[in-house]
Amino acid sequence: MSFEAALVLFGCTALIHIVNGASTEEYKRLQKSLMVNYSTSVRPVLDQNRPVLVNTALYLSGIDEVDAVGQRLVTSTVLEVTWLDEFLRWDLNSTGIQTLHFKQKDIWTPDLVLKNGVKKIEQLGGDFYYLKVTSDGYVRWLPFQVFESKCDVDITYFPYDDQFCDIVIHSWSFIKQEVNVTLFENDSTPVDYYSYIKNSVWDIVSTNAYASPDSSEESEVTFSFWLRRKPLYYINNLIVPMALQGVISLMVFVIPADAGEKMSFGMTVFLSFVVFLSIISTHLPTNSEKTPILGVYIIIQMTKGVVIIIISSFQVRVHHRKSERKVGRFYREIIRFERFLRCKNCSSKCSKHKGRESENYLDRIDWNDVSSAVDFVSFWIMLIFEILVFTIIMVKIQESSV
Repeated sequence: MSFEAALVLFGCTALIHIVNGASTEEYKRLQKSLMVNYSTSVRPVLDQNRPVLVNTALYLSGIDEVDAVGQRLVTSTVLEVTWLDEFLRWDLNSTGIQTLHFKQKDIWTPDLVLKNGVKKIEQLGGDFYYLKVTSDGYVRWLPFQVFESKCDVDITYFPYDDQFCDIVIHSWSFIKQEVNVTLFENDSTPVDYYSYIKNSVWDIVSTNAYASPDSSEESEVTFSFWLRRKPLYYINNLIVPMALQGVISLMVFVIPADAGEKMSFGMTVFLSFVVFLSIISTHLPTNSEKTPILGVYIIIQMTKGVVIIIISSFQVRVHHRKSERKVGRFYREIIRFERFLRCKNCSSKCSKHKGRESENYLDRIDWNDVSSAVDFVSFWIMLIFEILVFTIIMVKIQESSV
């Protein structure tokens, strides 16, 4: 037989062998033989003085929730775990079987748990999981988990806040010298994405992962997430309405005291502001450890509303005082300040005002002038105060994103 004919015959024989593959009985026999004297309680190394090297990687499916009240991060993930089981090796050439699948409960698996979880500690995976084992003894395990991990949520700069959260996978029963849980070697993306769905509230800025140092007995890996809140919803539904409501509350100083609706308008605006704040407070994270700057702004707005009601009540009372009652020095100074402010807007009137002062015109003012001056001065002081507070609050909040 020529060499060419022998080569063709060998190729056809190999092709027939690949197409036919191993039979079901051969699979059963191989699995049964591997399970003889196999113990799930013994680490799968022939030399029990050596550690089992467990490589891990995380595939993120979604950020489900960042709970500021419960201080927790909820994520949907798939954890890839591989290790070498020296008791599950067979000859590929003689059997023709490349891989086998075993249920999780039938072979040894590392007792990995979520170390920083908020619920009862449970082992990953489940009895219904099948683990893929190759002929050289490498086992691949892909448990899907919804992790609820602890996270120190800092809401100081809400809604421009960044959060840094970790998922810590830990070997509960073994130390690092027995089961070494680590990352895949030369893996540039230890945190990857699997069927990932973007969160409507949070963006992922970056991810990182690291294993515990060799000097530590703790056998664990940590997957870190840098999250950033999307502020657009809160700008449109919280910040802008609050700012507009604060400006509307100043209109009480524009309504004349003679209109009779001054106090009712002030009370209506104040009550609507209270109702509005009670609604938007449900959108603010509840946290007693750290108060959001936006919460401070709400308190300032409430205080300002109370001050406006007090000033308006005082101003209406002054407006209806009898003309025979003499205007005191304090009220004269208010009028003098009001005339000074008006002079800043119209310099041509300054000389006229000075001429009147020389004629002692302040002696001829009445309580209507005092009421008008209180409205004018209060409006501009409160407006300047509102602009300054809003600017300072926004600058402080956005400092976190710089």
